[in-house]
Amino acid sequence: MEYKVEVTEPIETTLKTDENKPHRVCAYCRVSTDETDQKNSLKAQKEFFERYFKTHPHWTNVGIFADEGLSGTSLEKRDAFNRMIFEAKRGNVDFILTKEVSRFSRNVRDIMQIVEDLENIGVYVWFLSDDINTERVEDRSKLTNLANIAEQESIRTSNRVRWGHQQRMQQGVVFGRKEMYGYNIVKDDFGIQHFEIIPEEAEVIKNIFEWFASGEGTHRIARRLEQQGITTKRYKNGWSTTVILRILRNEKYVGDLIQGKTYTPKPLKHKKKYNHGESRKYTIRDHHKESAIISRELWDKVQKILEEKAPSEEIKAKHSNRYWTSGKIYCGLCGQRYVSYVKKQKNTPYRAWVCFENHQRGNYKQITLDTGVTTTVGCNALRVNDRVLKIAVHDIVTEYIIPHKETILAEMRKEIAELSKPQDHTRKIASLEKQIEQAQQKINKLTQGWMDGIVPENAYKMNIGTANAHYEELQAELRKLQAENNSASAEVEIYEEYIEQLQSILSLTDDELNDAFYERVTKQIFVYPLNLLEFRLSFIPMPIYMQYMTSGRGKDYKAEFTILSKEQFAELLEKAPKNEITETE
Repeated sequence: MEYKVEVTEPIETTLKTDENKPHRVCAYCRVSTDETDQKNSLKAQKEFFERYFKTHPHWTNVGIFADEGLSGTSLEKRDAFNRMIFEAKRGNVDFILTKEVSRFSRNVRDIMQIVEDLENIGVYVWFLSDDINTERVEDRSKLTNLANIAEQESIRTSNRVRWGHQQRMQQGVVFGRKEMYGYNIVKDDFGIQHFEIIPEEAEVIKNIFEWFASGEGTHRIARRLEQQGITTKRYKNGWSTTVILRILRNEKYVGDLIQGKTYTPKPLKHKKKYNHGESRKYTIRDHHKESAIISRELWDKVQKILEEKAPSEEIKAKHSNRYWTSGKIYCGLCGQRYVSYVKKQKNTPYRAWVCFENHQRGNYKQITLDTGVTTTVGCNALRVNDRVLKIAVHDIVTEYIIPHKETILAEMRKEIAELSKPQDHTRKIASLEKQIEQAQQKINKLTQGWMDGIVPENAYKMNIGTANAHYEELQAELRKLQAENNSASAEVEIYEEYIEQLQSILSLTDDELNDAFYERVTKQIFVYPLNLLEFRLSFIPMPIYMQYMTSGRGKDYKAEFTILSKEQFAELLEKAPKNEITETE
């Protein structure tokens, strides 16, 4: 049996990215530090897009985003790229222009994920030289193939560069930082590297090694250098135990060179790790013997002492176990971090936190350096018991947040509503966009008239500069207003995250209020005199101010807290003791 079939042809749809329609368009370009091809230089790429935008007067140029000297395999440090994606997600971009797939990214996983994320919000990417438009379904396989080719080429380049580095390492070429205390690494007229001694710094290096070899500890050496008024731009935070140890272990001071101390396990990730035998290491004895600052005998003596003093694996493991507040407590008097202080007791160890400056230098005092200069060191900050901080966070959640949850949530929602109100800029932005369109039309008309011979060259040159300047001023004002709108949107997002976190915390049981929880929710703690504490937590936008009082010992130890308003806290802080000189040294 034959059927009469009527076929209905699909309606031909036009692409959203039709270049003959008005769109908000941005462009992206990138160049690596090792790029030598001038056609792909950042300047050349920018000029290309500027010309391209001029041929599309109905487009709104959202901006040309450019990253220089960065790898295409990693997105972490590509600030311009990440700003562009942020603008796209904010709804300020219709589609993105870039010349080639390799300019966008050389990591297949990244590029396909980004393209998919953008497509989900109706934003597409147009690779001009590769003739790929991500809105066209048929271009997807072509994009995948080219992304794979770019990634493989990047891996080959990385392997080639690493092989080249290894060959040059064997030849004694120095990689890594070119500046270090005691030396400048310079090249002669033939391009050969040399270690140039800095005499006054070399003298300090010699003293450090000799003092340590004669029995002085690293802490005492650091204080001695400070006392002598020796300063250095190389170590911005001054002399410390860490700095002294770094110097004592640096083989370059005896004339040797060790290369390959770090390595990159995955070329596409660009994450360096310390080399503990996973990669080749090159040691060249007497690499720059003529520029050695210390003798081989002194070097060997110091290394032997360091080896004898090295902590055991058990101590290292114990030291690496971070507490829930590690790196989060700051001194309200001097700004230094608080460090852990543990004292052995009969039953349970006493664990507290102490200001690093106080721990190292004692109370705030005046000292006179050997140079005759008077300075101040130390801090009058007091210790705070670890249990006080733990009880404080617990009480904030159970005694303050949960009982007042509805009020806190209402305040946050009120803030969101305020931030979400239509901005007064809407009408201004529409007006500016119209003025920008008119300014662009004027530039195009002027340029076309000059190209057609209607506008004389001298008249064109006289007017085009003014026209371009006016256009740039309008664009700058538009970007400023859009940024203010975006800022409000970003704040709304932050408050929504606070609400989401706060609601999840409200459902926790007492068993879940443990060290892992405290570490997760605590961002910063500031410790002030008069037992005043300021908490910055991850689930609430405003600081929590408290004053505590303790009583009892051991199992009977108690801490009671009073929540303070901002004004109450400021009033008490005004009366609190400051860093005042109590002694001289």
